[in-house]
Amino acid sequence: MNHFEIELRYELRTPQQLASFLSSCEKLHKKHDTDIYLDNPQALLYQRGIFVRIRNNKKLDIKFNRATLENPDLAIQDYCEEHSFALPLQVQDLERLNPLLVSLDLKPLIIADLDHLKYVNNFVEHYVVDKRRTTYKRDAFTICVDEVAGLGTFLEIELMASCVEDLERVKQSMQLLVKELDVVPLKTGYCTLLLRKKHFKQYLLGRFILDEDKVHRDAVGAGREILAR
Repeated sequence: MNHFEIELRYELRTPQQLASFLSSCEKLHKKHDTDIYLDNPQALLYQRGIFVRIRNNKKLDIKFNRATLENPDLAIQDYCEEHSFALPLQVQDLERLNPLLVSLDLKPLIIADLDHLKYVNNFVEHYVVDKRRTTYKRDAFTICVDEVAGLGTFLEIELMASCVEDLERVKQSMQLLVKELDVVPLKTGYCTLLLRKKHFKQYLLGRFILDEDKVHRDAVGAGREILAR
């Protein structure tokens, strides 16, 4: 079964409001995650909106939105497919992993091995996201407060679902939770924001850059067209 992560992310402009907001939530746990994102040297996965990451050297995650892969003009969606595999990979994982890789135009594995995955798909380390996450529960939602190295403090509201038929209703419920907070909706991930800060030109190649930066991408594209004439 596919699992869909419905997620709204916000930048906190007034972190002092958090204590009152979180007082009505159940604290679950706190952890330190190091996410290594893989891509080929041309960053083609990033450009398509596919994210392959290794979390804490214990789990392989592959995240994407299939609708935006099939329709490049579709705006970013507030959900994604998420497929996870415990590390080290096991032979039985190939039955689920290989069809997924092929569906994303990646090469399947002959052996269940992470280094083999990197080799056959020419994967290298693209960037690292280092964050400290405190997780809470409120009603059906998971609420995460993330302190991301090099970026700041963010709030995520998540729900894992087997389908997205009720997407708009779920989003409205999430938005109601934070209506009293001074937050700014964030339509891209931490990995993309880090590229924006450290490698702006490469960031502009991404599938899901911020709206205010699209003018820069359009300008780069126009410049390339002029040079090609």
